Amino acid sequence: MYTLVLLVAPRTRPVMAAAIALGVSWMIEFAQLTGIPAELAARSLPARLVLGSTFNPPDLLWYGVGALLGWIVHARVTSPTSPPLED
Repeated sequence: MYTLVLLVAPRTRPVMAAAIALGVSWMIEFAQLTGIPAELAARSLPARLVLGSTFNPPDLLWYGVGALLGWIVHARVTSPTSPPLED
């Protein structure tokens, strides 16, 4: 999800990209409580792969871990490695 956020909005700051990725992941997971994703998953393999079908509370924790790892990697890649040179 973090990668998708950056594909859609490449200039997104690491903390915002992590928050968006986590929020979308949690929204999809909580939507599974409604039964709508399960209904769509029964009709379509892509829907099953994207939306899942059943709510699983531990997934919420793992989405947080994934967003945190994405944030760390993104922050390290985009941070300057040395201070700018002054004339």
